[in-house]
Amino acid sequence: MPVKRLGRPPFLSVNEVEDSDVFVIAEPPYLVDAEHSKYGRERYRIVIKKPDDREFGLRTWTLNTTTSNRLLDAFGEDEKLWIGKRIRIRKHAEFVLGKQKFVLYGEPYVDPQKPLEVEQ
Repeated sequence: MPVKRLGRPPFLSVNEVEDSDVFVIAEPPYLVDAEHSKYGRERYRIVIKKPDDREFGLRTWTLNTTTSNRLLDAFGEDEKLWIGKRIRIRKHAEFVLGKQKFVLYGEPYVDPQKPLEVEQ
């Protein structure tokens, strides 16, 4: 019997993301209380995967407030409805505690409209 990993998938690293990569939410979001968060505040986490890359596997991502609010506005309060939704992750350089770092922001993703085919 193969050995299986216990617990949640590994955390998403900023180095694994290119700006505007699209991911799919694989599991419902869950809340991490302030006591167990390295940020000292409640944060939501989601498990995501790349839709066309089986080798990438699953990753856990702790959402910042901006991303949480954007996804909540788009997908609603029922966490089960988040499963299978696509999100685009933006990679943005900004100063965090006096040091410049890349920060990941997520937004709902809608496939771009395909060009209309015109019959001749």
